[in-house]
Amino acid sequence: MLKGTGVSAGVAQGTAFVVACGYRSAVPQRNIRASEVNGERARFDGAVARADAELVKLQNDVRERIGASQAEIFGAQRLVLKDRSLRDRVLRAIEEKRVNLEASVSEVFDQYTRSFEGAADGYLRERASDINDVRRRVLSALAEQAGRAGPKIPDGAIVVSDELSPSVTARLELDHVRAFVTERGNKFSHSSILARSLGTPAVAGVAGASAKIKTGDRIIVDGVAGVVFVNPDSSIEREYDRLAADLRSSKEELQHLVDLSSVTLDGTTLPLLANVNKFSDTEAAFLYNADGIGLYRTEFTFTIRSAFPTEEEQYEFLERAAERMHPRKLVFRLVDLGGDKILPYFPLPPSRNPSLAERGIRLLLRHLEVLKPQLRAFLRVSARHPISILLPVVVGLEDVRQARQIVRQVQDELSAEGKPFNPAVPIGAMIEVPSAALMARTLAKDADFLSLGTNDLVQYVLAADREDESTAPYYQPLHPAVLRLIQSVVEGARSAGRELAICGEMAGDPLHTALLLGLGLRELSVAPGQMLEVKNAIRRTRLEDARQLARTALDLGSASEVEALVNEQRPKTDRRRRGSEPRNGGSDE
Repeated sequence: MLKGTGVSAGVAQGTAFVVACGYRSAVPQRNIRASEVNGERARFDGAVARADAELVKLQNDVRERIGASQAEIFGAQRLVLKDRSLRDRVLRAIEEKRVNLEASVSEVFDQYTRSFEGAADGYLRERASDINDVRRRVLSALAEQAGRAGPKIPDGAIVVSDELSPSVTARLELDHVRAFVTERGNKFSHSSILARSLGTPAVAGVAGASAKIKTGDRIIVDGVAGVVFVNPDSSIEREYDRLAADLRSSKEELQHLVDLSSVTLDGTTLPLLANVNKFSDTEAAFLYNADGIGLYRTEFTFTIRSAFPTEEEQYEFLERAAERMHPRKLVFRLVDLGGDKILPYFPLPPSRNPSLAERGIRLLLRHLEVLKPQLRAFLRVSARHPISILLPVVVGLEDVRQARQIVRQVQDELSAEGKPFNPAVPIGAMIEVPSAALMARTLAKDADFLSLGTNDLVQYVLAADREDESTAPYYQPLHPAVLRLIQSVVEGARSAGRELAICGEMAGDPLHTALLLGLGLRELSVAPGQMLEVKNAIRRTRLEDARQLARTALDLGSASEVEALVNEQRPKTDRRRRGSEPRNGGSDE
Protein backbone atom coordinates (compact mmCIF):
# COMPACT_ATOMS: atom_id res chain seq x y z
CA MET A 1 0.00 0.00 0.00
CA LEU A 2 1.28 3.46 -0.91
CA LYS A 3 0.14 6.47 1.06
CA GLY A 4 -0.61 9.95 -0.22
CA THR A 5 -3.32 12.58 0.04
CA GLY A 6 -6.81 12.09 -1.32
CA VAL A 7 -7.44 15.10 -3.54
CA SER A 8 -10.55 13.94 -5.41
CA ALA A 9 -13.00 11.67 -3.59
CA GLY A 10 -14.03 8.29 -4.91
CA VAL A 11 -12.47 4.88 -5.50
CA ALA A 12 -11.37 3.22 -8.73
CA GLN A 13 -9.80 -0.04 -9.81
CA GLY A 14 -7.91 -0.44 -13.06
CA THR A 15 -4.63 -0.95 -14.89
CA ALA A 16 -1.77 1.46 -14.29
CA PHE A 17 -0.52 3.58 -17.17
CA VAL A 18 2.69 5.34 -16.10
CA VAL A 19 3.58 8.57 -17.88
CA ALA A 20 6.32 11.18 -17.68
CA CYS A 21 5.14 14.78 -17.68
CA GLY A 22 6.41 16.85 -20.61
CA TYR A 23 6.45 20.58 -21.27
CA ARG A 24 2.95 20.42 -22.76
CA SER A 25 2.35 16.69 -22.97
CA ALA A 26 2.78 13.41 -21.13
CA VAL A 27 4.77 10.44 -22.40
CA PRO A 28 4.62 6.75 -21.43
CA GLN A 29 7.23 5.07 -19.21
CA ARG A 30 8.22 1.45 -19.94
CA ASN A 31 11.03 -1.11 -19.69
CA ILE A 32 13.10 -1.79 -22.84
CA ARG A 33 15.23 -4.63 -24.19
CA ALA A 34 18.98 -4.41 -24.79
CA SER A 35 18.34 -4.41 -28.54
CA GLU A 36 16.38 -1.15 -28.20
CA VAL A 37 19.16 0.88 -26.57
CA ASN A 38 20.71 2.14 -29.82
CA GLY A 39 17.32 3.17 -31.10
CA GLU A 40 16.72 5.20 -27.95
CA ARG A 41 20.06 6.97 -28.50
CA ALA A 42 18.98 7.97 -32.00
CA ARG A 43 15.63 9.18 -30.71
CA PHE A 44 17.41 11.34 -28.13
CA ASP A 45 19.58 13.01 -30.79
CA GLY A 46 16.50 13.70 -32.90
CA ALA A 47 14.56 15.13 -29.97
CA VAL A 48 17.45 17.40 -28.97
CA ALA A 49 17.69 18.72 -32.53
CA ARG A 50 13.96 19.36 -32.62
CA ALA A 51 13.98 21.11 -29.24
CA ASP A 52 16.95 23.24 -30.26
CA ALA A 53 15.20 24.36 -33.44
CA GLU A 54 12.16 25.34 -31.39
CA LEU A 55 14.34 27.33 -28.98
CA VAL A 56 16.02 29.16 -31.84
CA LYS A 57 12.62 30.14 -33.24
CA LEU A 58 11.39 31.30 -29.82
CA GLN A 59 14.60 33.24 -29.25
CA ASN A 60 14.21 35.08 -32.53
CA ASP A 61 10.51 35.76 -31.97
CA VAL A 62 11.04 37.13 -28.47
CA ARG A 63 13.98 39.26 -29.62
CA GLU A 64 11.75 40.91 -32.23
CA ARG A 65 8.61 41.29 -30.07
CA ILE A 66 10.03 41.98 -26.60
CA GLY A 67 13.79 42.54 -26.58
CA ALA A 68 17.25 41.03 -26.73
CA SER A 69 17.70 40.59 -22.98
CA GLN A 70 14.46 38.61 -22.67
CA ALA A 71 15.47 36.48 -25.65
CA GLU A 72 18.62 35.39 -23.81
CA ILE A 73 16.40 33.23 -21.61
CA PHE A 74 16.23 30.80 -24.51
CA GLY A 75 19.93 31.17 -25.22
CA ALA A 76 20.60 29.89 -21.72
CA GLN A 77 18.24 26.98 -22.31
CA ARG A 78 20.10 26.05 -25.50
CA LEU A 79 23.30 25.78 -23.47
CA VAL A 80 21.53 23.41 -21.06
CA LEU A 81 20.23 21.37 -23.98
CA LYS A 82 23.76 20.89 -25.37
CA ASP A 83 25.40 20.09 -22.02
CA ARG A 84 27.48 16.93 -22.59
CA SER A 85 27.26 15.75 -18.99
CA LEU A 86 23.46 15.80 -19.13
CA ARG A 87 23.46 13.86 -22.37
CA ASP A 88 25.88 11.25 -21.01
CA ARG A 89 23.81 10.70 -17.88
CA VAL A 90 20.61 10.25 -19.89
CA LEU A 91 22.22 7.66 -22.15
CA ARG A 92 23.80 5.87 -19.19
CA ALA A 93 20.40 5.63 -17.47
CA ILE A 94 18.96 4.03 -20.61
CA GLU A 95 21.72 1.43 -20.75
CA GLU A 96 21.94 0.59 -17.05
CA LYS A 97 18.28 0.75 -16.02
CA ARG A 98 16.82 -0.44 -19.33
CA VAL A 99 14.04 2.11 -19.32
CA ASN A 100 12.81 4.12 -22.28
CA LEU A 101 14.29 7.49 -23.19
CA GLU A 102 11.36 9.49 -21.81
CA ALA A 103 11.81 8.01 -18.34
CA SER A 104 15.57 8.57 -18.44
CA VAL A 105 15.20 12.21 -19.47
CA SER A 106 12.65 12.80 -16.73
CA GLU A 107 14.80 11.20 -14.01
CA VAL A 108 18.14 12.79 -14.93
CA PHE A 109 16.78 16.28 -15.49
CA ASP A 110 14.81 16.08 -12.23
CA GLN A 111 18.01 15.23 -10.35
CA TYR A 112 19.76 18.24 -11.86
CA THR A 113 16.80 20.50 -11.09
CA ARG A 114 16.69 19.48 -7.43
CA SER A 115 20.43 20.00 -7.00
CA PHE A 116 20.20 23.54 -8.38
CA GLU A 117 17.04 24.39 -6.43
CA GLY A 118 18.89 23.68 -3.20
CA ALA A 119 21.90 25.83 -4.09
CA ALA A 120 22.72 28.85 -1.92
CA ASP A 121 23.73 30.93 -4.92
CA GLY A 122 20.82 32.83 -6.48
CA TYR A 123 22.16 32.44 -10.02
CA LEU A 124 22.30 28.67 -9.67
CA ARG A 125 18.75 28.57 -8.32
CA GLU A 126 17.62 30.46 -11.43
CA ARG A 127 19.28 27.75 -13.55
CA ALA A 128 16.90 25.17 -12.04
CA SER A 129 13.94 26.67 -13.91
CA ASP A 130 15.91 26.59 -17.17
CA ILE A 131 16.79 22.92 -16.69
CA ASN A 132 13.21 22.00 -15.88
CA ASP A 133 11.97 23.92 -18.91
CA VAL A 134 14.44 22.10 -21.18
CA ARG A 135 13.37 18.76 -19.70
CA ARG A 136 9.76 19.40 -20.59
CA ARG A 137 10.73 20.66 -24.03
CA VAL A 138 12.72 17.50 -24.82
CA LEU A 139 9.85 15.28 -23.65
CA SER A 140 7.46 17.23 -25.85
CA ALA A 141 9.78 16.79 -28.81
CA LEU A 142 9.78 13.04 -28.18
CA ALA A 143 5.99 13.02 -28.09
CA GLU A 144 5.87 14.91 -31.38
CA GLN A 145 8.28 12.43 -32.93
CA ALA A 146 5.69 9.78 -32.09
CA GLY A 147 3.13 11.81 -34.03
CA ARG A 148 0.90 12.99 -31.22
CA ALA A 149 0.79 15.57 -28.42
CA GLY A 150 0.40 12.92 -25.75
CA PRO A 151 0.18 9.19 -25.21
CA LYS A 152 -2.86 7.19 -26.22
CA ILE A 153 -4.50 6.37 -22.92
CA PRO A 154 -6.14 2.91 -22.80
CA ASP A 155 -9.79 3.00 -21.84
CA GLY A 156 -10.22 2.56 -18.08
CA ALA A 157 -6.57 3.25 -17.28
CA ILE A 158 -5.29 4.78 -14.07
CA VAL A 159 -2.72 7.44 -14.96
CA VAL A 160 0.39 7.47 -12.75
CA SER A 161 2.93 10.29 -13.01
CA ASP A 162 5.46 12.34 -11.08
CA GLU A 163 3.24 15.39 -11.61
CA LEU A 164 0.51 16.61 -13.92
CA SER A 165 0.47 20.28 -14.88
CA PRO A 166 -2.83 21.83 -16.00
CA SER A 167 -1.69 22.00 -19.64
CA VAL A 168 -0.64 18.35 -19.65
CA THR A 169 -3.79 17.13 -17.91
CA ALA A 170 -5.95 19.02 -20.40
CA ARG A 171 -4.27 17.20 -23.30
CA LEU A 172 -4.85 13.70 -21.95
CA GLU A 173 -7.75 11.60 -23.22
CA LEU A 174 -9.68 12.37 -20.06
CA ASP A 175 -12.69 10.26 -20.99
CA HIS A 176 -10.47 7.16 -20.79
CA VAL A 177 -8.93 7.94 -17.40
CA ARG A 178 -10.41 6.12 -14.41
CA ALA A 179 -8.20 7.76 -11.75
CA PHE A 180 -4.99 9.75 -11.19
CA VAL A 181 -1.97 9.01 -8.98
CA THR A 182 0.83 11.59 -8.73
CA GLU A 183 4.01 11.98 -6.70
CA ARG A 184 3.59 15.74 -6.42
CA GLY A 185 0.64 18.02 -5.91
CA ASN A 186 -1.93 18.53 -3.20
CA LYS A 187 -5.65 19.05 -2.77
CA PHE A 188 -5.53 22.62 -4.03
CA SER A 189 -3.21 22.21 -7.05
CA HIS A 190 -4.82 22.90 -10.41
CA SER A 191 -4.68 19.28 -11.61
CA SER A 192 -6.53 18.24 -8.43
CA ILE A 193 -9.21 20.84 -9.06
CA LEU A 194 -9.61 19.51 -12.59
CA ALA A 195 -9.89 15.93 -11.29
CA ARG A 196 -12.68 16.98 -8.92
CA SER A 197 -14.50 18.81 -11.69
CA LEU A 198 -14.36 15.61 -13.74
CA GLY A 199 -15.47 13.50 -10.79
CA THR A 200 -12.31 11.40 -11.23
CA PRO A 201 -10.75 9.88 -8.07
CA ALA A 202 -7.19 11.08 -7.45
CA VAL A 203 -4.42 10.67 -4.89
CA ALA A 204 -1.43 13.04 -4.84
CA GLY A 205 1.80 13.15 -2.84
CA VAL A 206 2.51 9.43 -3.31
CA ALA A 207 6.28 9.23 -2.86
CA GLY A 208 8.02 7.23 -5.60
CA ALA A 209 4.75 6.33 -7.34
CA SER A 210 6.17 6.35 -10.88
CA ALA A 211 9.03 4.07 -9.80
CA LYS A 212 7.06 1.70 -7.57
CA ILE A 213 4.16 1.30 -10.00
CA LYS A 214 4.71 -0.21 -13.45
CA THR A 215 2.53 0.08 -16.51
CA GLY A 216 0.17 -2.90 -16.47
CA ASP A 217 0.05 -3.25 -12.68
CA ARG A 218 -3.40 -3.77 -11.23
CA ILE A 219 -4.04 -0.92 -8.79
CA ILE A 220 -6.78 0.45 -6.57
CA VAL A 221 -7.02 4.20 -5.95
CA ASP A 222 -8.81 5.39 -2.83
CA GLY A 223 -9.34 9.12 -3.18
CA VAL A 224 -11.15 9.22 0.15
CA ALA A 225 -8.45 7.71 2.39
CA GLY A 226 -5.56 8.81 0.15
CA VAL A 227 -4.07 5.34 -0.42
CA VAL A 228 -3.06 3.30 -3.46
CA PHE A 229 -2.86 -0.50 -3.56
CA VAL A 230 -0.51 -2.11 -6.10
CA ASN A 231 -1.43 -5.63 -7.27
CA PRO A 232 -3.67 -6.17 -4.22
CA ASP A 233 -4.92 -9.57 -3.16
CA SER A 234 -8.51 -10.59 -3.82
CA SER A 235 -9.74 -9.78 -0.30
CA ILE A 236 -8.79 -6.10 -0.74
CA GLU A 237 -10.39 -6.02 -4.18
CA ARG A 238 -13.63 -7.40 -2.73
CA GLU A 239 -13.53 -4.82 0.07
CA TYR A 240 -13.22 -2.04 -2.48
CA ASP A 241 -15.95 -3.49 -4.66
CA ARG A 242 -18.19 -3.12 -1.60
CA LEU A 243 -16.95 0.42 -0.88
CA ALA A 244 -17.51 1.48 -4.51
CA ALA A 245 -21.05 0.15 -4.32
CA ASP A 246 -21.64 2.11 -1.10
CA LEU A 247 -20.39 5.31 -2.72
CA ARG A 248 -22.60 4.78 -5.76
CA SER A 249 -25.54 4.21 -3.46
CA SER A 250 -24.87 7.44 -1.55
CA LYS A 251 -24.77 9.39 -4.81
CA GLU A 252 -27.99 7.79 -5.97
CA GLU A 253 -29.60 8.81 -2.67
CA LEU A 254 -28.95 12.43 -3.60
CA GLN A 255 -30.32 12.25 -7.16
CA HIS A 256 -33.76 13.32 -5.99
CA LEU A 257 -32.24 16.72 -5.16
CA VAL A 258 -31.56 17.59 -8.82
CA ASP A 259 -34.94 19.21 -9.35
CA LEU A 260 -35.24 20.69 -5.85
CA SER A 261 -34.19 24.20 -4.87
CA SER A 262 -31.16 24.92 -2.71
CA VAL A 263 -33.23 26.31 0.15
CA THR A 264 -32.28 26.42 3.83
CA LEU A 265 -34.41 24.97 6.62
CA ASP A 266 -35.71 28.45 7.41
CA GLY A 267 -36.81 29.09 3.84
CA THR A 268 -33.98 31.13 2.27
CA THR A 269 -33.34 30.11 -1.35
CA LEU A 270 -29.72 30.45 -2.44
CA PRO A 271 -28.32 30.39 -5.99
CA LEU A 272 -26.17 27.29 -6.54
CA LEU A 273 -23.99 27.78 -9.61
CA ALA A 274 -21.43 25.63 -11.40
CA ASN A 275 -17.70 26.02 -12.05
CA VAL A 276 -16.73 24.74 -15.50
CA ASN A 277 -13.55 24.46 -17.55
CA LYS A 278 -14.83 23.73 -21.05
CA PHE A 279 -17.97 23.51 -23.14
CA SER A 280 -18.67 19.86 -22.34
CA ASP A 281 -18.75 20.73 -18.61
CA THR A 282 -21.79 22.93 -19.24
CA GLU A 283 -23.75 19.80 -20.10
CA ALA A 284 -23.03 18.41 -16.63
CA ALA A 285 -24.04 21.75 -15.10
CA PHE A 286 -27.26 21.65 -17.10
CA LEU A 287 -28.05 18.06 -16.06
CA TYR A 288 -27.50 18.93 -12.39
CA ASN A 289 -29.87 21.88 -12.87
CA ALA A 290 -27.34 24.56 -11.92
CA ASP A 291 -28.78 28.05 -11.50
CA GLY A 292 -26.07 29.28 -13.86
CA ILE A 293 -22.33 29.22 -14.40
CA GLY A 294 -20.58 31.14 -11.64
CA LEU A 295 -17.10 30.61 -13.05
CA TYR A 296 -16.18 29.62 -16.60
CA ARG A 297 -12.42 29.12 -16.57
CA THR A 298 -11.22 29.76 -20.12
CA GLU A 299 -7.66 28.40 -19.71
CA PHE A 300 -8.55 24.96 -21.09
CA THR A 301 -9.05 26.35 -24.60
CA PHE A 302 -5.57 27.85 -24.48
CA THR A 303 -3.72 24.86 -22.97
CA ILE A 304 -4.87 22.33 -25.57
CA ARG A 305 -3.54 24.42 -28.48
CA SER A 306 -0.07 25.14 -29.84
CA ALA A 307 -0.99 28.78 -30.57
CA PHE A 308 -3.44 31.34 -29.19
CA PRO A 309 -7.06 30.56 -30.15
CA THR A 310 -8.52 33.11 -32.52
CA GLU A 311 -11.42 35.38 -31.66
CA GLU A 312 -13.70 33.24 -33.83
CA GLU A 313 -12.61 30.02 -32.15
CA GLN A 314 -13.26 31.49 -28.71
CA TYR A 315 -16.60 32.97 -29.77
CA GLU A 316 -17.78 29.65 -31.18
CA PHE A 317 -17.40 27.54 -28.03
CA LEU A 318 -18.49 30.32 -25.67
CA GLU A 319 -21.62 30.98 -27.73
CA ARG A 320 -22.47 27.27 -27.62
CA ALA A 321 -22.05 27.18 -23.83
CA ALA A 322 -24.22 30.27 -23.38
CA GLU A 323 -26.86 28.86 -25.70
CA ARG A 324 -26.98 25.65 -23.68
CA MET A 325 -27.46 27.46 -20.37
CA HIS A 326 -29.75 30.25 -21.64
CA PRO A 327 -31.47 32.10 -19.97
CA ARG A 328 -29.32 31.37 -16.92
CA LYS A 329 -26.32 33.60 -16.40
CA LEU A 330 -22.71 32.75 -17.20
CA VAL A 331 -19.62 34.39 -15.75
CA PHE A 332 -16.72 34.17 -18.21
CA ARG A 333 -13.33 34.72 -16.59
CA LEU A 334 -10.56 36.18 -18.71
CA VAL A 335 -7.73 33.72 -19.22
CA ASP A 336 -5.62 33.57 -16.06
CA LEU A 337 -1.99 33.16 -17.15
CA GLY A 338 1.18 33.37 -15.11
CA GLY A 339 2.23 31.58 -11.95
CA ASP A 340 1.98 27.87 -12.61
CA LYS A 341 -0.29 28.41 -15.65
CA ILE A 342 2.20 28.53 -18.49
CA LEU A 343 1.79 28.22 -22.23
CA PRO A 344 4.67 26.96 -24.38
CA TYR A 345 3.84 29.53 -27.06
CA PHE A 346 3.67 32.45 -24.58
CA PRO A 347 7.10 32.57 -22.91
CA LEU A 348 7.36 34.48 -19.65
CA PRO A 349 10.57 35.49 -17.88
CA PRO A 350 11.68 32.95 -15.26
CA SER A 351 10.83 33.87 -11.69
CA ARG A 352 12.21 32.69 -8.37
CA ASN A 353 8.64 32.72 -7.08
CA PRO A 354 6.11 32.25 -9.90
CA SER A 355 3.17 32.71 -7.52
CA LEU A 356 4.32 36.28 -6.92
CA ALA A 357 5.26 37.05 -10.52
CA GLU A 358 3.10 39.05 -12.93
CA ARG A 359 -0.14 37.22 -13.69
CA GLY A 360 -3.88 37.59 -14.18
CA ILE A 361 -5.34 40.90 -15.33
CA ARG A 362 -2.05 42.76 -14.89
CA LEU A 363 -0.35 40.42 -17.33
CA LEU A 364 -3.23 40.70 -19.80
CA LEU A 365 -3.16 44.50 -19.67
CA ARG A 366 0.45 44.34 -20.87
CA HIS A 367 -0.48 41.94 -23.67
CA LEU A 368 -3.46 43.43 -25.45
CA GLU A 369 -2.88 41.02 -28.33
CA VAL A 370 -4.17 38.32 -25.94
CA LEU A 371 -6.74 40.39 -24.05
CA LYS A 372 -8.60 42.11 -26.87
CA PRO A 373 -9.58 39.05 -28.96
CA GLN A 374 -11.01 37.39 -25.87
CA LEU A 375 -12.93 40.51 -24.88
CA ARG A 376 -14.32 40.74 -28.41
CA ALA A 377 -15.52 37.14 -28.19
CA PHE A 378 -17.09 37.73 -24.76
CA LEU A 379 -18.89 40.88 -25.88
CA ARG A 380 -20.23 39.26 -29.04
CA VAL A 381 -21.73 36.46 -26.93
CA SER A 382 -23.32 39.11 -24.68
CA ALA A 383 -25.50 40.27 -27.59
CA ARG A 384 -27.83 37.29 -27.11
CA HIS A 385 -27.07 35.88 -23.66
CA PRO A 386 -26.82 37.15 -20.04
CA ILE A 387 -23.08 36.86 -19.57
CA SER A 388 -20.68 38.68 -17.25
CA ILE A 389 -16.93 39.26 -17.52
CA LEU A 390 -14.67 38.41 -14.58
CA LEU A 391 -11.18 39.90 -14.15
CA PRO A 392 -8.64 37.43 -12.66
CA VAL A 393 -6.15 38.22 -9.87
CA VAL A 394 -7.27 41.81 -9.29
CA VAL A 395 -4.86 43.54 -6.92
CA GLY A 396 -6.36 47.03 -6.69
CA LEU A 397 -8.67 49.66 -8.13
CA GLU A 398 -6.36 50.57 -11.02
CA ASP A 399 -6.66 47.02 -12.42
CA VAL A 400 -10.43 47.40 -12.70
CA ARG A 401 -10.28 50.90 -14.15
CA GLN A 402 -7.67 50.04 -16.77
CA ALA A 403 -9.61 46.92 -17.77
CA ARG A 404 -12.77 48.99 -18.20
CA GLN A 405 -10.89 51.35 -20.51
CA ILE A 406 -9.87 48.43 -22.72
CA VAL A 407 -13.45 47.10 -22.69
CA ARG A 408 -14.68 50.49 -23.91
CA GLN A 409 -12.07 50.47 -26.69
CA VAL A 410 -13.22 47.01 -27.81
CA GLN A 411 -16.86 48.11 -27.66
CA ASP A 412 -16.05 51.07 -29.90
CA GLU A 413 -14.32 48.76 -32.38
CA LEU A 414 -17.29 46.37 -32.46
CA SER A 415 -19.71 49.27 -32.91
CA ALA A 416 -17.68 50.55 -35.87
CA GLU A 417 -17.85 47.06 -37.40
CA GLY A 418 -21.61 46.83 -36.84
CA LYS A 419 -21.31 43.84 -34.49
CA PRO A 420 -23.90 43.74 -31.69
CA PHE A 421 -23.09 43.41 -27.99
CA ASN A 422 -24.55 44.30 -24.60
CA PRO A 423 -23.14 47.77 -23.75
CA ALA A 424 -23.96 47.23 -20.08
CA VAL A 425 -22.31 43.81 -19.71
CA PRO A 426 -21.37 43.41 -16.02
CA ILE A 427 -17.65 43.42 -15.21
CA GLY A 428 -16.58 41.79 -11.96
CA ALA A 429 -13.42 41.54 -9.90
CA MET A 430 -11.96 38.28 -8.64
CA ILE A 431 -11.01 38.62 -4.98
CA GLU A 432 -8.10 36.24 -4.51
CA VAL A 433 -5.23 38.30 -3.08
CA PRO A 434 -5.20 40.02 0.34
CA SER A 435 -5.01 43.56 -1.08
CA ALA A 436 -8.20 43.03 -3.06
CA ALA A 437 -9.92 41.46 -0.06
CA LEU A 438 -8.98 44.39 2.15
CA MET A 439 -10.14 46.82 -0.56
CA ALA A 440 -13.37 44.94 -1.33
CA ARG A 441 -15.64 47.81 -0.29
CA THR A 442 -13.77 50.25 -2.60
CA LEU A 443 -13.44 47.75 -5.45
CA ALA A 444 -17.17 47.09 -5.33
CA LYS A 445 -17.82 50.72 -6.24
CA ASP A 446 -16.06 50.28 -9.60
CA ALA A 447 -16.87 46.62 -10.22
CA ASP A 448 -20.40 45.40 -10.94
CA PHE A 449 -19.95 42.26 -8.83
CA LEU A 450 -17.30 40.38 -6.84
CA SER A 451 -16.23 36.75 -6.96
CA LEU A 452 -14.31 35.23 -4.06
CA GLY A 453 -11.54 32.88 -5.18
CA THR A 454 -10.35 31.15 -2.03
CA ASN A 455 -7.78 28.87 -3.70
CA ASP A 456 -5.25 31.64 -4.20
CA LEU A 457 -6.47 33.76 -1.31
CA VAL A 458 -5.52 31.07 1.20
CA GLN A 459 -2.00 30.69 -0.18
CA TYR A 460 -1.33 34.42 -0.17
CA VAL A 461 -2.78 35.02 3.31
CA LEU A 462 -0.87 32.12 4.88
CA ALA A 463 2.31 32.31 2.72
CA ALA A 464 1.80 28.68 1.69
CA ASP A 465 2.19 27.90 -2.02
CA ARG A 466 -0.63 25.50 -2.87
CA GLU A 467 1.51 23.82 -5.56
CA ASP A 468 4.41 23.14 -3.15
CA GLU A 469 4.22 19.91 -1.16
CA SER A 470 6.59 21.28 1.52
CA THR A 471 4.08 23.98 2.48
CA ALA A 472 0.98 21.77 2.18
CA PRO A 473 0.52 21.47 5.99
CA TYR A 474 0.32 25.26 6.20
CA TYR A 475 -2.30 25.62 3.47
CA GLN A 476 -5.34 25.77 5.73
CA PRO A 477 -8.61 27.10 4.26
CA LEU A 478 -10.22 27.02 7.71
CA HIS A 479 -7.54 29.20 9.32
CA PRO A 480 -9.23 31.95 11.37
CA ALA A 481 -7.29 34.62 9.44
CA VAL A 482 -8.83 33.37 6.19
CA LEU A 483 -12.31 33.27 7.73
CA ARG A 484 -12.00 36.83 9.04
CA LEU A 485 -10.87 38.06 5.64
CA ILE A 486 -13.81 36.31 3.96
CA GLN A 487 -16.17 37.97 6.42
CA SER A 488 -14.69 41.39 5.62
CA VAL A 489 -15.21 40.79 1.88
CA VAL A 490 -18.83 39.84 2.54
CA GLU A 491 -19.36 43.03 4.54
CA GLY A 492 -17.65 45.14 1.86
CA ALA A 493 -19.80 43.74 -0.93
CA ARG A 494 -22.97 44.10 1.13
CA SER A 495 -22.26 47.73 2.03
CA ALA A 496 -21.76 48.57 -1.65
CA GLY A 497 -24.88 46.67 -2.71
CA ARG A 498 -22.93 44.29 -4.92
CA GLU A 499 -23.48 40.58 -5.53
CA LEU A 500 -20.76 38.31 -4.16
CA ALA A 501 -20.27 34.67 -5.11
CA ILE A 502 -17.69 32.26 -3.75
CA CYS A 503 -16.22 30.02 -6.45
CA GLY A 504 -13.14 28.63 -4.71
CA GLU A 505 -12.72 25.04 -3.61
CA MET A 506 -13.98 25.88 -0.12
CA ALA A 507 -17.45 26.29 -1.62
CA GLY A 508 -17.43 22.77 -3.02
CA ASP A 509 -16.84 21.02 0.30
CA PRO A 510 -20.16 20.34 2.08
CA LEU A 511 -18.20 20.33 5.33
CA HIS A 512 -17.76 24.09 4.86
CA THR A 513 -21.27 24.96 3.68
CA ALA A 514 -22.85 25.97 6.99
CA LEU A 515 -19.76 27.96 7.99
CA LEU A 516 -19.74 29.89 4.70
CA LEU A 517 -23.43 30.68 5.02
CA GLY A 518 -22.82 31.80 8.57
CA LEU A 519 -20.12 34.19 7.34
CA GLY A 520 -22.76 35.79 5.13
CA LEU A 521 -22.16 34.22 1.72
CA ARG A 522 -25.37 33.68 -0.24
CA GLU A 523 -24.19 32.50 -3.65
CA LEU A 524 -22.01 29.42 -4.12
CA SER A 525 -20.38 28.16 -7.31
CA VAL A 526 -18.97 24.61 -7.31
CA ALA A 527 -17.93 21.84 -9.69
CA PRO A 528 -20.97 20.03 -11.16
CA GLY A 529 -20.03 16.79 -9.41
CA GLN A 530 -20.13 18.55 -6.05
CA MET A 531 -23.50 20.24 -6.52
CA LEU A 532 -25.77 17.63 -4.98
CA GLU A 533 -23.74 17.23 -1.79
CA VAL A 534 -23.54 21.01 -1.37
CA LYS A 535 -27.26 21.37 -2.09
CA ASN A 536 -27.95 18.68 0.48
CA ALA A 537 -25.88 20.59 3.03
CA ILE A 538 -27.74 23.84 2.26
CA ARG A 539 -31.11 22.17 2.67
CA ARG A 540 -30.11 20.87 6.12
CA THR A 541 -28.81 24.22 7.39
CA ARG A 542 -30.66 26.79 9.48
CA LEU A 543 -29.16 30.26 8.94
CA GLU A 544 -29.25 31.28 12.60
CA ASP A 545 -27.39 28.07 13.52
CA ALA A 546 -24.90 28.83 10.72
CA ARG A 547 -24.33 32.36 12.04
CA GLN A 548 -23.67 31.00 15.53
CA LEU A 549 -21.22 28.47 14.06
CA ALA A 550 -19.38 31.28 12.27
CA ARG A 551 -19.25 33.45 15.41
CA THR A 552 -17.73 30.58 17.36
CA ALA A 553 -15.24 29.78 14.60
CA LEU A 554 -14.06 33.39 14.35
CA ASP A 555 -13.18 33.35 18.05
CA LEU A 556 -10.93 30.29 17.71
CA GLY A 557 -7.19 30.55 17.31
CA SER A 558 -6.21 27.80 14.86
CA ALA A 559 -7.37 25.93 11.79
CA SER A 560 -7.38 22.63 13.70
CA GLU A 561 -9.82 24.06 16.24
CA VAL A 562 -12.12 25.31 13.47
CA GLU A 563 -11.95 21.96 11.70
CA ALA A 564 -12.86 20.14 14.91
CA LEU A 565 -15.78 22.53 15.37
CA VAL A 566 -17.25 22.00 11.91
CA ASN A 567 -16.74 18.25 12.19
CA GLU A 568 -18.79 18.26 15.39
CA GLN A 569 -21.64 19.90 13.49
CA ARG A 570 -21.62 17.33 10.68
CA PRO A 571 -24.35 14.68 10.83
CA LYS A 572 -23.19 11.10 11.37
CA THR A 573 -24.53 10.11 7.94
CA ASP A 574 -22.14 12.57 6.31
CA ARG A 575 -19.25 11.11 8.26
CA ARG A 576 -20.07 7.65 6.96
CA ARG A 577 -20.35 8.97 3.40
CA ARG A 578 -16.85 10.44 3.59
CA GLY A 579 -15.62 7.02 4.63
CA SER A 580 -12.37 5.84 6.11
CA GLU A 581 -9.53 3.59 5.11
CA PRO A 582 -10.73 0.00 4.77
CA ARG A 583 -9.16 -2.83 6.67
CA ASN A 584 -6.01 -4.21 5.07
CA GLY A 585 -2.76 -5.86 5.93
CA GLY A 586 -0.53 -3.98 3.52
CA SER A 587 2.67 -2.07 4.20
CA ASP A 588 3.91 1.31 3.00
CA GLU A 589 5.40 -0.41 0.02
